[in-house]
Amino acid sequence: MDYLISTVEKVSGYAFELIRRQASYLIFYKRNFDTLETNVEGLKNERERILHLIDEERRNGKLIERDVENWLEKVNEVIERANKLQNDPRRANVRCFTNLILRHKLSRNATKIDKDVQAQEKGKFDRVGYRPPLDDDIAATSSSTEDCENYETRKSLKDDIVKALGDLSSCNIGVYGLGGVGKTTLVEELIKLIANQHKLFHKVVITHVSKNPDIKTIQGEIADLLGLQFNEETILGRAHRLRQRIKMEKSILVILDDIWTVLDLKKVGIPFGNEHNGCKLLMTCRNQDVLLQMDVPKDFTFKLELMSENETWSLFQLEVGDVIKDRNLKDTAYQIAQKCEGLPLMVVTVARAMRNKRDVQSWEYALTKLQSNDDNNDGIGMDPKTYSALELSYESLESDEMRDLFLLFALLLGNDAKYFLQLAKGLGMLKHSNTMADARNKLYTIIKSLEATCLLEVKTGGKIQMHDFVRDFATSKARRDKHVFIRKQSNDDWATKDFLKRCTQMVVDTIPTDMFPQTFDCPNIKFFCLTCLNRSLEVPDNFFERMGSLTVLDLTSLNFSSLPISFWFLTNLQTLCLDFCILENMDAIEGLKNLQILRIRKSSMIKLPSAIGKLTQLRMLDLSDSGIEVFPSNILSSLTKLEELYMGNTSINWEDVNSMVNNEKVSIVELQKLPNLTSLELQIRETCMLPRNLRLMFEKLKHFKIAIGDVWEWADIKDETLKTLMLKLDTNIHLQYEIKALIKGVENLYLDDVDGIQNLLYNL
Repeated sequence: MDYLISTVEKVSGYAFELIRRQASYLIFYKRNFDTLETNVEGLKNERERILHLIDEERRNGKLIERDVENWLEKVNEVIERANKLQNDPRRANVRCFTNLILRHKLSRNATKIDKDVQAQEKGKFDRVGYRPPLDDDIAATSSSTEDCENYETRKSLKDDIVKALGDLSSCNIGVYGLGGVGKTTLVEELIKLIANQHKLFHKVVITHVSKNPDIKTIQGEIADLLGLQFNEETILGRAHRLRQRIKMEKSILVILDDIWTVLDLKKVGIPFGNEHNGCKLLMTCRNQDVLLQMDVPKDFTFKLELMSENETWSLFQLEVGDVIKDRNLKDTAYQIAQKCEGLPLMVVTVARAMRNKRDVQSWEYALTKLQSNDDNNDGIGMDPKTYSALELSYESLESDEMRDLFLLFALLLGNDAKYFLQLAKGLGMLKHSNTMADARNKLYTIIKSLEATCLLEVKTGGKIQMHDFVRDFATSKARRDKHVFIRKQSNDDWATKDFLKRCTQMVVDTIPTDMFPQTFDCPNIKFFCLTCLNRSLEVPDNFFERMGSLTVLDLTSLNFSSLPISFWFLTNLQTLCLDFCILENMDAIEGLKNLQILRIRKSSMIKLPSAIGKLTQLRMLDLSDSGIEVFPSNILSSLTKLEELYMGNTSINWEDVNSMVNNEKVSIVELQKLPNLTSLELQIRETCMLPRNLRLMFEKLKHFKIAIGDVWEWADIKDETLKTLMLKLDTNIHLQYEIKALIKGVENLYLDDVDGIQNLLYNL
């Protein structure tokens, strides 16, 4: 009996709870929908916050975590269900207790969806994105000679190398062949094969060693691909850290491209021998003996042969284009192709030089040029036919401007187009360019044309590079024909006095203190570039007295307690670059009355000299990344011809436009007095520094990067070509129309804490 009573009580309790729950759907219909609406709104806000984080991570080159993407999918689905229910037209029929069944059903659905909403609101993430490994892209760049990789002889060689890499007994493998035969291109193709088909290694890393290896650069290139960041300063410390990191990989292939002499693997930090059985080395070299000295067994050295006659002709036809269809040219074209000696680099370079030549005379001249066996290569050890092929390409360039710029690029490889613009403009190489923008457009067009001829390459970050054959040819040509003096190594000879009198350009990387002359007698010099590795070096006061023809001067990594007095003799100077310098007294800069471009990047100075305000011909002022502490007023406003102003990543303390006290600091108001300003990079920590009435100035800017507010880092700007605005504004905004002028032209917009500007953005 007791059992029966207990059972009845339990059943009654369950039944009551069921009835109560079902009744609550009817009674609390409105409350259930109100709760759902509130929680959905909260979930939408959370989704918006996560989307902002995702956008920020993607701008920084990161991939999004899978759990974050899954959460977003679920959130979108539950919000869509909630919106559909909230907008259900049947809800209009249940506001009173007229349709109890429908009222119950809708209220119950609202409760269920609300539970799903609340479940998603709990989604918290330790991180939203992650940085992908760089090795996914190490073979992504295309080579000018990659078309030849599909020929049968090269396919079989790649198969042999892959087989050697998979051999359990192999540790070091080497590829050797003539310069320009395509070793680097072959290696890039091997990387793709290993990654996509054979999957022999968990990691593949590559570094370019070169003729004069820089150990820190080699360590850095490998570390980047492994996601390793060094805290160690010394080469030895970095080597220990790199070796530890490589040993963490179960299997790894380290590619050492373009080795010239024996490389000390221990000094770099690459395990070898029995240190790590999972680590294999693949090396490319011009000389098999060097590979053998690097402990590559002879059976695992592979020679990359020249292309056959048929392969050479096939590649030549592909690169020269439809001009080859002319019957009158075909025989001569075939002979020219064979004169390229089966070197892919020569074939491509010559073919592209002849691409638009449709007259027989041009082709016959090219053949004669290539048939010449004169050793006219200025003692650089280059095969005469290779030199002749490059000379043909050089002579085929469209203009003297293009030829002069090609030689200038070769002198200072590794710099970007902005730097070369400043040099070329000062040297008068960009003729008929009335503005800096015109000059930039012309320079970029020429770079693209040179890239199309395979005479240069534009690498990541816009850095200009050349194949070492092309570089050696260009520097030889510059020395002989343009009287250029180049001193890259400490043991290089100095120029004779007679040569210095003819010298037009001088690029010097190192000068021992005891060898530094008091003056150079260079009456014809136009360009002088000195990069100093010894900061104790002092430039004598009268050093520039006999360089009155100078139009471009680049002094890098020097300490100047005061600029040399002989600056007053440089009345023709157009461009002055003072990068990585420590600058104190700069009064002598006042003598540069015709200066048009002043670049002081990553340099340190306490106070920008007022004398700069007297350089009234300035058209570009670049102070990027410099540690300027004091920027006096009335300097900027004096530079009325200024077209481009770069002050990104500086800590300049601008004048508060609302202050009643005159602190004699530079004010943004001064920008209004620059009628020709079209390019501006600027960082402003406080919005109180911004005056009214900037709209007209903002509207005429064709290029800008402007960061407003104290929440931004200049390094966050990834794309160098975009019009970028980084904006944080106070709630009291008096600049709506000015900011609107900027936002209308913006291509890359970052927003933070923009209460009060919603209406402005809505109107856009």
